[in-house]
Amino acid sequence: MFKEWQEFKNYLSTLDNLPDVICIQESHLTPKYQPLLTHYHVIRKDRPPSKGKGGGLMVCVKTSFDFLKIDVALPGSSNLEVLGTAVHGFSIFNISNPRSNPFTTPPPLIFYST
Repeated sequence: MFKEWQEFKNYLSTLDNLPDVICIQESHLTPKYQPLLTHYHVIRKDRPPSKGKGGGLMVCVKTSFDFLKIDVALPGSSNLEVLGTAVHGFSIFNISNPRSNPFTTPPPLIFYST
């Protein structure tokens, strides 16, 4: 992830206007790595080690915005990864469905603001 993270940061530095919110899937982060991104709050949800390598979600919100992390409860059998964030009156959900988790009907989502 480190090489790709550096490339991503370099890409952002070429933009004239930075995005207000950035959603990233497959962050592959572990608790020992704390990514920093200038001008952004970094909200993350790492894949639990019991679910295997890879995965993970990040939402990066400009520091000029207030935000709330939204906890999402999924049925115990779901492998979906979900990270919710409320920003400036909008609820943004970064969702990943691992390739090992095919489904035809999405499970119900239950939302909690924190």
